[in-house]
Amino acid sequence: MRVHLNINEISKLRLNESRVELELAKAFLKSGLLKNAASKTIQAWRAYLSYLASVNSDLIKVGGFRRIRGNIKVNASELIIVTMPIKLMMTIAEYLSRRDPELMELTALALLIHEYWCAGACSDNTGRVIDDEVAKGAMAKLITRLEKRLAQAG
Repeated sequence: MRVHLNINEISKLRLNESRVELELAKAFLKSGLLKNAASKTIQAWRAYLSYLASVNSDLIKVGGFRRIRGNIKVNASELIIVTMPIKLMMTIAEYLSRRDPELMELTALALLIHEYWCAGACSDNTGRVIDDEVAKGAMAKLITRLEKRLAQAG
C-alpha cells in the first residue's frame, strides 16, 4: 500500500518547529548549556531545511519508494523531505542551492555543530571543533543567520 504525505501541511509544521527549536537553542546557549544548545541548533536547521525542501520539492529528485513497515510504501523524495535525515542534509542543500547558494555553507556549519554535539570539544586538537569557544561561535553564527531567514519566511 502506498501512502502519500501531505507535504504542504508538514511544511508549515516544520517551519514552526524550526522557530521553537531556535528559541530553545538561544536559551541554552545563553545559559552555557552547550551540548543542549548544539542539539537544538541542529534541530532548528534540520527543520528549516525540511521546510525549504518542501516548498522547493521540484528540486528534490530521489526515485522510488521506501518501505516503512510491512507493506506500507512512501515516495522516497517525500520521506526525505519530511524527515530530513542528517546524513542527507548536505545532498539536499546541494539540490536546493540552485535557488539559494548559501544553503551549502550553512548546512556545513550545522554539520560541524552536529560533530561537536556527538563528540564534544577535541582536547587533542585532532577534531574540527577544538574547544567550546569555537563551538559557541559556530552556534551563534548559525542561530543569527537562521533567525534572519525565519523572519523572512513569515
